[in-house]
Amino acid sequence: MKKIYECEKCGVVTDDRGHLCVPKAVDSMDSYCGRSGDDAHMCDSIREKAGYTCVTCGRTAEKPELVCNTLKLH
Repeated sequence: MKKIYECEKCGVVTDDRGHLCVPKAVDSMDSYCGRSGDDAHMCDSIREKAGYTCVTCGRTAEKPELVCNTLKLH
């Protein structure tokens, strides 16, 4: 699997670090999914690309496979 990055500012996850304002590499989905993310202040650079959320923890992701209990946003 490609490397996964989480934005340290808002918690959005993606496999393209260039889409995040403050990217931080994470080990696996287990290290972030299931923990609360702060999407209230989602980075502008990812807002349009973040099309999925985890219905368990509310974490927002760019691709469905990056969260464990996926719901499509748009």
